[in-house]
Amino acid sequence: MPCRTASLVALLAAGLLVLTGCRSEPGIPAEPVATGAYVALGDSYVSGPLIDTQDPTSPACLRSEDRNYPSLVAKALGESSFVDVSCGGETTAMLKDGRTFDDGTVLGPQLDAVTSRTRLVTLGIGGNDGDASAGLFNYCLIPASADDKSCDTFISDYMPKVYNQTRDDVTSIVEQIRKRAPRAEVVMTGYLRIAPEQGDCKALPLSSIRRRATLAWEAGINDTLRDVAKETKVRFVDVQGISRGHDACAGKDAWVNGVENSPDGDGAFLHPTAAGMEQVARLVVKAVRAG
Repeated sequence: MPCRTASLVALLAAGLLVLTGCRSEPGIPAEPVATGAYVALGDSYVSGPLIDTQDPTSPACLRSEDRNYPSLVAKALGESSFVDVSCGGETTAMLKDGRTFDDGTVLGPQLDAVTSRTRLVTLGIGGNDGDASAGLFNYCLIPASADDKSCDTFISDYMPKVYNQTRDDVTSIVEQIRKRAPRAEVVMTGYLRIAPEQGDCKALPLSSIRRRATLAWEAGINDTLRDVAKETKVRFVDVQGISRGHDACAGKDAWVNGVENSPDGDGAFLHPTAAGMEQVARLVVKAVRAG
């Protein structure tokens, strides 16, 4: 989720959205970002918040140490020169400019991990731009704050403008990756489904209006990223398509959690489970091997 609207750490810990000073700040000194032949960039749908075990070297990012999809892709490809700089709450601006948290933690730009020696980049970004995820969570999904009218207005009136800006911003990220790593293959991933196509459940109690609105949001953001991939000629992994029937209401077959954190270390609420990450990794590996 976008930091200017919500603290991802506070959200995951307390189940609430709260204001924070987390921000993108160019020019802030930070530890040098590691580089690799395979570099994973992205937000929380890449990092895997609360999927055990979390990476102790960057606790603010809520990144799974070995069970998010970049880790699984690196293992499957036998890629030893692998760097995962994905981080919960990232926007396209933060990928370029870096980020500072309220506690003083400073993160350099994720893009700094991409160099001329990089041969593979996976990218999952855009869902936090324009407060898109924060709005979806607040207005449509979290029972304490969701409201049919606000949700419908957010999706139908506000989000179309966000899609247009996100398209431009993610395109710019891909262009910068290509400048830094001209010979790298770039694979872009979308976002797994949260809402079912029909009905609701205890894990995701939705009215029909909010369910349809959530489906529209999911289709809109994934279509936006697919358009970017087509325009920039990079591979797009359609995880929305493969996750039909694996939404938060799918029980043991769910690839994302509902409105509560998994009680057994299998991901944060409204975020991927380990099973979801495995499926994304499978498609990414297939795309890479297809050349």
